[in-house]
Amino acid sequence: MSKQTKIPPSEWEIMEVLWSESPLSAAEVFERMPTERGGASWTVKTVRAFLDRLLQREAISRRKIHGMYVFEPLIRRHDCLRQESQSFLDRFFHGNPISLIAHFIEEENLNEQDVQRLRKLLKKREEGTS
Repeated sequence: MSKQTKIPPSEWEIMEVLWSESPLSAAEVFERMPTERGGASWTVKTVRAFLDRLLQREAISRRKIHGMYVFEPLIRRHDCLRQESQSFLDRFFHGNPISLIAHFIEEENLNEQDVQRLRKLLKKREEGTS
């Protein structure tokens, strides 16, 4: 991702639909949206408004196919996730990933399966096969 594009949570849901399948029309995006969002139902009008915002941010593109506008992502999910992760890390843990990991290990209820997965990830990292 050449430039940073901040995607708010509600627009992230739109992006998730487009990352999983595109190009899609606004109506098709609406059909694939979760039925409930924060206690309020999605409407086609809401989806169109979010698509317009994403167009303005240059996160998606719009083109006409057979007289209908369709939308597709211009930015990859992986790149957005990396940016969001770094932003979270910077804001809450002063950019220190060890502090983040320590927080989750100490404060969250990790089951044995989670702990084993962490061990495997660390072992892969040590072996240089991440």
